[in-house]
Amino acid sequence: MMKRYYEHQGRDIFVTAGSARELAPGSFGVCAIGGGAEGWAVVHVGPDGDVADLGGEYYFATPEEALEFARELIDLMLAQP
Repeated sequence: MMKRYYEHQGRDIFVTAGSARELAPGSFGVCAIGGGAEGWAVVHVGPDGDVADLGGEYYFATPEEALEFARELIDLMLAQP
């Protein structure tokens, strides 16, 4: 299973072809759909291990695009008072 780790503004982001359920609570994930052939999703794992798809119905063609989206989401979250 492929798994790469990134950090952005103190938040963990994992790019993985595995299941989002393998990610630690509080982390973000860029997860392959259909091994990447169907695109990439951006998810967040809540404190109880619940996985939320942050892109809704929108998926990304490459893991790099999804990773950039995850970084932008983190920036927006941290900009909130």
